[in-house]
Amino acid sequence: MPDEYLIGMRLPSIEQLGREGLRSASRFPLVLISATIAACAASLLPDSSIDHDALSGILYVASLGIPLFLAIGLVAERREGSRGALWIARVVAIGLLVALYIGRLSWSQPVELLRYVQLSLAAHLLVAVAPYAVVREWNGFWQYNRSLLLRFLLAAVFTGVLYVGLTIALLAVDNLLGVDVDGETYFRLWCWIAFVFNTWFFISGVPDDPAELDRRTDYPAVLKVLSQYILSPLVTVYLLILTIYLGRIIVTRVWPSGWIGYLVSSVAAAGILSLLLLYPIEEREENGWVRQYARWFWIGLIPANAMLLLAIWKRIQQYAITEPRYFLVILSLWLAGMSLFYAISRSRNIKVIPASLAVLAMVTFIGPWSAYSVSRRSQTARLEGLLERNGMLAEGRISPPTLDVAFADRREISAVLRYLAGTHGTGSIERWFPEGRLAEVDTIARGTEPTERASVDQRAALISGEIGIEYVGSGSQAEGEGFNFVAQDGSPVRISGYDYVLRNRSAIGDTIRVEDQEINFAYDERGLSITAARGSGPVLSLPLEPLIEKALSYSRSQVTGASVPADILMVEGESEGLRVAVVVTTIAGFIDEGAAGERPAYRVTLLSGDYYFSAAPSIP
Repeated sequence: MPDEYLIGMRLPSIEQLGREGLRSASRFPLVLISATIAACAASLLPDSSIDHDALSGILYVASLGIPLFLAIGLVAERREGSRGALWIARVVAIGLLVALYIGRLSWSQPVELLRYVQLSLAAHLLVAVAPYAVVREWNGFWQYNRSLLLRFLLAAVFTGVLYVGLTIALLAVDNLLGVDVDGETYFRLWCWIAFVFNTWFFISGVPDDPAELDRRTDYPAVLKVLSQYILSPLVTVYLLILTIYLGRIIVTRVWPSGWIGYLVSSVAAAGILSLLLLYPIEEREENGWVRQYARWFWIGLIPANAMLLLAIWKRIQQYAITEPRYFLVILSLWLAGMSLFYAISRSRNIKVIPASLAVLAMVTFIGPWSAYSVSRRSQTARLEGLLERNGMLAEGRISPPTLDVAFADRREISAVLRYLAGTHGTGSIERWFPEGRLAEVDTIARGTEPTERASVDQRAALISGEIGIEYVGSGSQAEGEGFNFVAQDGSPVRISGYDYVLRNRSAIGDTIRVEDQEINFAYDERGLSITAARGSGPVLSLPLEPLIEKALSYSRSQVTGASVPADILMVEGESEGLRVAVVVTTIAGFIDEGAAGERPAYRVTLLSGDYYFSAAPSIP
């Protein structure tokens, strides 16, 4: 169905809608079958009697099959090949999806999610590129993707409106007619609308006449406004800021901030989007500025990308490679390649951008060069270096340490063990232990396979104990970092000898009157303490430093996060007939590094607790 029917030219009849729906179903049958299978699997997820892992796998591959089969159908239409070749391609795709379903059974949850994002990105980019991969119809390519984008937005709006409308109808049936509609019905309704209706509506508007698309010269004014007056100025401003920031780094020799990756990636995405939207009008005489903007954008991106690579390299030097860092390196190298290609060649071939991204997504998916293999080797090598440095690994065999292991090293060793246990399994370090010993120690996992995130800390703690060091939990903090502790739910604390309580009060300051006495509670930032005073009498000070250190010590010795038993988060004192106990419910702040040999200093930024107190009558 042409989009013009839906954006103001004329409305289609019911018969025409039916014909278009049947035509799109026969045009892309496996796309709709995949969408239906995905809807069935997703709608059954709330049923506790069905194997959720199997349903998740079916949903996983079926949702990937939607763009994959669409790309295959579009390529077959463009090349006008035989139906036999089309079905061979479909059978191969089905085989790949089955292999993917089997392969995901051995993947951890983080790896499974990242691989899904990779394959989904590659499949959607194939839809955008594949029909024009071997032809030089650049205007047709742009118009084709413009149609896909418009159709996608329309499908999203119509899907949302339909779901909201049917949801309100179900609520009316439930509340007005007394028909019980359980909560799972709304979820299942969304699954069918999101997968089946949305997909069917989208494929009904996929262009089928490439020659006509290449002849189109219309250009929506809204795109020019968005690109010329919003995206382009914003990108220019941010590139200028990044360039100034680079100059500051050179002068001060201070490493770039960790969040520079997000900023550079966002600026690059916005800039590339603006260039793609402005592409059809670039050659028009009145739009000569577009060519200059395009060239200088790619040139301006080079120093920003250099900063990104610098920040990533520093992080990798400290903590080795993980999958997110790997992909950030690949993205940086891709941006560098695109910048040099377009800045030097001044090419107008915009197909290079999505095509190269699709290739990268597939190349980095599997193999010894993939994100997962490289990250596993890098983290294993990092752990090996830490153990060798502390005398715990010699000639490929683990041995207990003969000297105390510094907290920083214990923390890093624990972090690598957590990463391996939860992401790739511990097979890469099994050779360091006597045969079968690692499986005996790691009683939580089945063999050396990765396990779900909830048991990662426990597994890492067991292996750390076998190595011979005290495990540092994932919720522990070190110098220069923040801390955030909350009292455990249901953790009892013994309170006796107090007459009053103030529940969950902020420690900034409270003044109350009890039995004609004025009692003041406050937080002393310089003294790092909670103070209490009765009128103008002596001040009772409750120091927080011992509490913080006990909480830090607890977190470093446990596999839990920031939740701490309430009795650890309690301080109390008495002075001049005023007795006060504070059970801290939340405390957060920072640990500032001290000079060599000095104790770290603590800065509290959030503090609240329950105040228990008694005040004997004051003596005149």
